[in-house]
Amino acid sequence: MVDFFNGALTSKGGRAIFALTSRNREGKPNILISVRKRPNQFSLWESVTTVVTEYGSVNMKGRSVRERAQSLIDIAHPDDRAGLVAEAKRRKILYPDQIFLSESAHLYPAEIGFQQTFRENIEVRFRALKPSDEENMRQLFYRLSDKSVEYRYFYPIKTMFHSDIQEYVNVDYRHSLSLIGLPDAPDCDRIVAEARFDRLSLQDPYAELSIMVDEAYQHVGVGTYLCRMLSRFAQERHLKGFTADVLTENTKMHHVLKKMGWNMKTQRVGGVNRLTMDF
Repeated sequence: MVDFFNGALTSKGGRAIFALTSRNREGKPNILISVRKRPNQFSLWESVTTVVTEYGSVNMKGRSVRERAQSLIDIAHPDDRAGLVAEAKRRKILYPDQIFLSESAHLYPAEIGFQQTFRENIEVRFRALKPSDEENMRQLFYRLSDKSVEYRYFYPIKTMFHSDIQEYVNVDYRHSLSLIGLPDAPDCDRIVAEARFDRLSLQDPYAELSIMVDEAYQHVGVGTYLCRMLSRFAQERHLKGFTADVLTENTKMHHVLKKMGWNMKTQRVGGVNRLTMDF
């Protein structure tokens, strides 16, 4: 077994993949908080770069213990995740205030996954946001320019705390949808774009739209593409349109939204344009 792992890891583009079902034949969890007392242990855990279950795959390379725990919980059986989070908090693997939305464990849109090539042959793959994307979303925030942060949050935020970002990445998929873009490269979890819509209730015919794109991936069509994809998924949910508050000086965002061809109504309040956009 050691030779197989060494061969995979030293091969060009190779990786060591550990695949298992989220539960065994007896219906018991295969992903546990600890296997220290289990017999026949797999001893090369530090060599595993990817873990796969029927609920997805996660890249373990270069992650902290907390990030690994979050990633594995994301691909555990949905009914086992609440217990794993609680036990990980008790053992101080996760932060004491770690959020877990039990409904979202069953509602995560795993069927959303696609790839697109943009100008300058830039390839980006897209999927829905997960709780384990917390650190990569934080890094996206810190790569944004001060002006981009102001456009997104309306005031100059300098620090993105765990308590704030974890609320953002724990998406209630009954009311919201968040799509992220990642470079199409092996073992790359760097988030380069995120767009979402949120509605206050299931009866609300409109959802609030927001987008942020890494500086290095702007002006190639990523934001426009995300708008189109969110529009498609919103219409599948029978939404009438989007709303958005956009700073008047944010000409880039206004340009992207105008390209959509939506029926747009604008109400100016101070330096903010409150937009209502019907599909």
